[in-house]
Amino acid sequence: MEKDGLFAHVNEEIRKLAAGHEQALEGWEFFCECPDVTCRAVVNLTIDEFDERRACAPPVPVVAAGHTGVAAEDRRRPVPGTATNV
Repeated sequence: MEKDGLFAHVNEEIRKLAAGHEQALEGWEFFCECPDVTCRAVVNLTIDEFDERRACAPPVPVVAAGHTGVAAEDRRRPVPGTATNV
């Protein structure tokens, strides 16, 4: 499993844990899903923001601001809830 696929899976598990938590409406730290194997950045998102990204077809990866190396089609696709791309 590649790094971005691994962190996408970890982020899905964080999402599941957050759903049952009384602080589910607050921001949660998700791992950056960029392809850089040395990246350990976290992205603070609410559950709604995370769900908006995953609801896109195809899903928008969780990527820290300023990170490069995301597939070209992901850079062109707007990130839900923002005016610019990540």
